[in-house]
Amino acid sequence: MTYDVHVQALEECGRQARRVRNMLDLDDAFVDSGVKAPQGDTKADIFGELDGAAGLAAKIDAVWKSVGDEFGEGRNRLENVERALSQVATNFRNAETGSGA
Repeated sequence: MTYDVHVQALEECGRQARRVRNMLDLDDAFVDSGVKAPQGDTKADIFGELDGAAGLAAKIDAVWKSVGDEFGEGRNRLENVERALSQVATNFRNAETGSGA
């Protein structure tokens, strides 16, 4: 019976890891906000005649790429956590079945 408690806790942690992983999606970051995510490269002309506008636009694109990369890495790590928790829960179940036989 104690294995059931552990397995349930592991499964709940796995569900929470999946929930948070699904939140790390740049495409969904602006849902219900009324703001649109940037599409494509930032155009320097949005800054008017500002000196260094092209450089600023490139920096903005670099920041968005970095954020996307970080979100992707976070999603990957949370997927690994979810998979590991599932494996531990399976091992608990197998141990319980093996010990009850």
